[in-house]
Amino acid sequence: MSRVHVPKNQLMLIAGLVWCAAGSMVTMIGLPLEFGLAPHELVLIPLAVVIFLAFYFMVFSKLVRKHTGRIRANPADRLPFWNFFNLPSWIVMFVMMGGGMALRFSHVMPDDMIAFFYSGLGIALFLCGVRFLNVFANKTVLEPIPAAN
Repeated sequence: MSRVHVPKNQLMLIAGLVWCAAGSMVTMIGLPLEFGLAPHELVLIPLAVVIFLAFYFMVFSKLVRKHTGRIRANPADRLPFWNFFNLPSWIVMFVMMGGGMALRFSHVMPDDMIAFFYSGLGIALFLCGVRFLNVFANKTVLEPIPAAN
């Protein structure tokens, strides 16, 4: 077996670590801006909460379930370590990262918009990384798929 193939449950660990790292990095950009601007622009904190709720419940939580289900349904016991994402998710990740860097470095978006958006987005990413780590810890990706009635 190839060294790049890991047990399915370890894909959940890799996904959790990658998502937590990405969430931490995005949060470390947003929160300092948020806390620096928030005393003067109180609307930034509720906006960050709205972004968090939208991305956590409407986007990232669904992706955690989707990728966990996809990996769980795969009949192989070991998969390539990069299979914690499928190809469309890798493409979306690179587009989002590239777009975010381009917006920040071009200074097209003002700091107050970066502050609330990155704060909410980063915390949502991080907490969904924790959800992947929970799947890893509980080994739920290894449980048999229930038979359809």
